[in-house]
Amino acid sequence: MQEMKPFFGEIHTHTGLSDGNGSAEDNFRVASAHLDFWAMADHAFDKEVFDLDYRKSGPNGQILNDHWQTIQSLCRDYEDPGRFIPFLAYEWTNYQYGHHNVYYLEYDQPLRMPPTLRQLYKAVNGVDVLVIPHHTGYAVGFCGKNWDYHDERLSPFVEIYSMHGSSEEPGGPKPLLTGGSWMGPGGAGGSVQEGLARGYRLGIMASSDSHFDHPGAYDNGLIAAYADDLSRRSLWDAFKRKSIYGVTGDRIILDFRINGEPMGSSITARKERRIDIKVEAWDAVDRVDIIKNNTLLHSFVAPVGSISKSSLSRVRFMVEWGWDRMKHEEWTGRLQVKGGRIVEAVECRRGDVESRLGRGITAITRDSCAWTSKPRQVRVGWLARTFAEGIAFDVECAQDGEIGVQFDYAGMRREEILNPRDIMGGPKVVYVEHVPPVNNGAYWDHMASFAKYKIHQGHPVAALTLDLEYSDAPSGRAGTDFYYVRVVQKNGQLAWSSPIWVDGQ
Repeated sequence: MQEMKPFFGEIHTHTGLSDGNGSAEDNFRVASAHLDFWAMADHAFDKEVFDLDYRKSGPNGQILNDHWQTIQSLCRDYEDPGRFIPFLAYEWTNYQYGHHNVYYLEYDQPLRMPPTLRQLYKAVNGVDVLVIPHHTGYAVGFCGKNWDYHDERLSPFVEIYSMHGSSEEPGGPKPLLTGGSWMGPGGAGGSVQEGLARGYRLGIMASSDSHFDHPGAYDNGLIAAYADDLSRRSLWDAFKRKSIYGVTGDRIILDFRINGEPMGSSITARKERRIDIKVEAWDAVDRVDIIKNNTLLHSFVAPVGSISKSSLSRVRFMVEWGWDRMKHEEWTGRLQVKGGRIVEAVECRRGDVESRLGRGITAITRDSCAWTSKPRQVRVGWLARTFAEGIAFDVECAQDGEIGVQFDYAGMRREEILNPRDIMGGPKVVYVEHVPPVNNGAYWDHMASFAKYKIHQGHPVAALTLDLEYSDAPSGRAGTDFYYVRVVQKNGQLAWSSPIWVDGQ
């Protein structure tokens, strides 16, 4: 149904050159190890736009402005078509108009920091550039998007989700930060739906806006782009035509069309509007929503049919490990398949740049995957993320085959051997250390570590692959209707498509 391939990237992270962590070089190394494309979008400094001078924030304080040529060089050095594509970017931070990231197609462009959004648009006119608003749902005038100032030609899409939460609507799932940060909670006026209601044709993406996370950290948001190939120009063309969508963490495949035309399109349909949705999920699907003009048009609730016995041999599941506040040591993990093969392994890592650097999948073959890790909990004032990391596996295995999961940690080793039905039967938590039973319940008094790993409940791939259809008619009102799709997995991970605009006149 979709001829182009979806590539997953992260285009909004911060480093030690503003209010993130790690050197620019180390962030490039981490991003290139597990993402298809990436943009480092540190805050640029200008006393009239954003006067927070990070050079004064500590003994090693730095600002992006002083290192711009280095970033340009790193983009050139790390560009590897077919494997990894960086984009040159920075954040234009302004409270009155909302925060916007500036992305360049070419690597030779300068920082541009005029004081108003109108002036920024004017300054980049004629340049291959994108100016993308983010965390738009905060209060207008306090980091939220002011939709009175918007040029959809230069700003063709919007960030719907990041570590801050979701800006889809003033309320809704995964709302913006509700405590701790001076920016939160979210308010009315700047949400994505409010921008769409004004008639702006906004594509939808997600990212992390990482502060002390590593690039592409799980749970924070990723952008998927349907492109001909993994090249800078092909991705840029996908951005411009809004052939993109956002996910919160799991790399859900989402294809959404109306009358055969893909997400991001503007079409005419005077009569029937045939809506086709394809989903390849990583956890059981709770529902798939079709949103029309910001109102729920239809919801496919748990749209899974009967599953044949033969389909039970291919299963998707996550292995997660960590949760030890007593020790902070290296983990070595291994998954071995007997009687089958590993179709795919996707890293779902958390932590900061230092904990992620040089770690990850070290070897993968048809029947085994090995990795290293050092989980570290990320705390940023208002936020404390799960002290664990994971890998999502797609495994094809005979019913009498074996899937072995082994961990070495702090001189201890534990291994669990399961078959596909065991994994699909429910989650399993394994303590790395043997925990002796005690009558008073104070297990922690007898433990050298709290380390454990979890083999999440798996689901047959056939049940995670959805092919949905729905028909709608023109609304009868003057103007253009817009539709988008929201996918909600049972584990809380989401995906949002870019809209399709339909003129019925």
